[in-house]
Amino acid sequence: MVTAVLIVIRLMASYGAVYITMFMKRFISVADDRNPGKATPFIVGWAGMRGVVSLAAALSIPAMAGSEPFPHRDLILFITFVVILLTLVVQGLSLPLLIKSVKFPDFNDHMPNELARIKIKKALAQASLKFKKEKFVGDENFLFQKLEEVWNFELESENFEISDETRQRYFEILEEQRKALCELNKDPKIDEEVIRTFLYHIDLEEQRWQPHSEH
Repeated sequence: MVTAVLIVIRLMASYGAVYITMFMKRFISVADDRNPGKATPFIVGWAGMRGVVSLAAALSIPAMAGSEPFPHRDLILFITFVVILLTLVVQGLSLPLLIKSVKFPDFNDHMPNELARIKIKKALAQASLKFKKEKFVGDENFLFQKLEEVWNFELESENFEISDETRQRYFEILEEQRKALCELNKDPKIDEEVIRTFLYHIDLEEQRWQPHSEH
């Protein structure tokens, strides 16, 4: 009975969160105002399985309440164990079947990763070229000439000796690329993991051009 009550309350909370959000979007801006349909909140509610946290909470009940045993402690532990067992077995084993049987709305949330990478590369190239033209007007040293070819997808990046001043300017461009990535990260269609990959490569690029004495 306790297990059934918990499942029903969880489903009610899941549907309630959706319907309250859909109602409140008329008055305030919400993070996502798209209707997830009826199947999505049901799956979210059904996925509310109990486990180690519930068991830890039950085991935290002291054995003694003063000089007397804690009332019904064994019953509470038994009910908790049964709830965990039933939710893990019944909900856990049936969840994959439910997911396969329902049809979720297609929001087209994320563009394919390869398309996202192309978009990010173009955005970084444009940001770098724009920053270079605005900040370093007339600076046509060898590094920037090669980098412009890289940004225009004409060749791969390579190492060569540069001055400290040129290195510092290149680091400023890399910082500008980080800012561009932060702006791109606001696009919900681009997977954040792709953004993080590009940030990681920028960190590697910055490390690659550090003076040898700093390694």
